[in-house]
Amino acid sequence: MRRYIVIITYFYFKLVFFAIICCKPLPACSQSLKPGSIEYLKFCNGLKNITLGADITTLPIYRLAYLDGDNKPDVDSCVKYVYDDDNMLAIGDSLKLDLIGIRTYKGKIVNIYLFFKRVIAYKVLDDFIKSYGQFTERPDNYTDIYNWNSSVASLSLQFEYKVELGVAVFTCNELESKIEEAKQKSLVKENYQTLSLPGFIF
Repeated sequence: MRRYIVIITYFYFKLVFFAIICCKPLPACSQSLKPGSIEYLKFCNGLKNITLGADITTLPIYRLAYLDGDNKPDVDSCVKYVYDDDNMLAIGDSLKLDLIGIRTYKGKIVNIYLFFKRVIAYKVLDDFIKSYGQFTERPDNYTDIYNWNSSVASLSLQFEYKVELGVAVFTCNELESKIEEAKQKSLVKENYQTLSLPGFIF
């Protein structure tokens, strides 16, 4: 009998605990799920099914091709891909991109590049403002560069009237910091090796 009482008591307390958890107000994150603020940029952390910081293997391999057919890492040890998916090219209000590029660092997605015709540049800007709120930075009033900066991800939109294509770049801030840190370490190492060369005079 005592055993049944213990079991019933145990389940009773579990039920009460569950009820308390369910009734507890949720954190104020619903606002971040809605377009129109920089929080939405943090929440999306990328574009549709391309997530910043995710492993490149999370994307279908048949959709990927090396940019310009070159699989060699760039000066930052990053590899660039073209993402071929017509469904991904449609964004915003009937806007269509020309090309989507992806840059990876050690297999992780650090940048997403969106290339588009300059004639729709201001429509792209308007769509970004609707999605991520007013840009947080504009370097100056004489160039069309608009930046949205958050703690997780950043977005930079750039276009010029003399250039046919504009570009928007999503960046994973954590990976970008790691790239910069690796570059600094490499620079220090190169300087040390230079100072260690025979005959080097201080």
